[in-house]
Amino acid sequence: MVQLRSRFIALCAIAAALALVMLGGGRGFAQDATPMATPMAGMAMAHPGHIHTGTCDNLGDVVVPLPDVPEPSMVTAAGTPMAGTPVVGTPMAGMTGGGQANPVSAVSTTVDLALTDILAAPHAINYHESAQSIENYIACGNIGGTPDQDGNLFIGLSEVNGSGYSGVAWLQASGDQTIVTVFLGRNTTS
Repeated sequence: MVQLRSRFIALCAIAAALALVMLGGGRGFAQDATPMATPMAGMAMAHPGHIHTGTCDNLGDVVVPLPDVPEPSMVTAAGTPMAGTPVVGTPMAGMTGGGQANPVSAVSTTVDLALTDILAAPHAINYHESAQSIENYIACGNIGGTPDQDGNLFIGLSEVNGSGYSGVAWLQASGDQTIVTVFLGRNTTS
């Protein structure tokens, strides 16, 4: 019962944090003033991410790569990329609910670093526009705070460079490893 309650609280925290970040609660960071490239309609895009040393204001070396997050509007309900779907703001075939919903993509991985080690020094999670435009940052979040009693830590990923992307990272302690789940969305409503 305690584990079920913990999972429910974790999901509520993710939803609340993502809503805060998507509604502009995060601040933008200006590491790079390069304008975001606009993907061509039908072009699939994935956003590479990493855990870096340092902070979003002063990113250091890559500590560990994270899985690429597919473009949120390129994802089906099952979470798989849809080839040929326009990138921004087009509802998917069979989509129900509000046509103005902001899709969110999620990826998860286990990294060979203990959460206590990650928290022992400044680290940040940073996502990039694409592998081809790795110098263009789109969302970043400093890793910090106190994990809950079950080893869960949630951090916001704030929009960078006016990209429109923001999200939440969920870090879960798992012995000498950490499970990192990233939720990334793009504000497509005006």
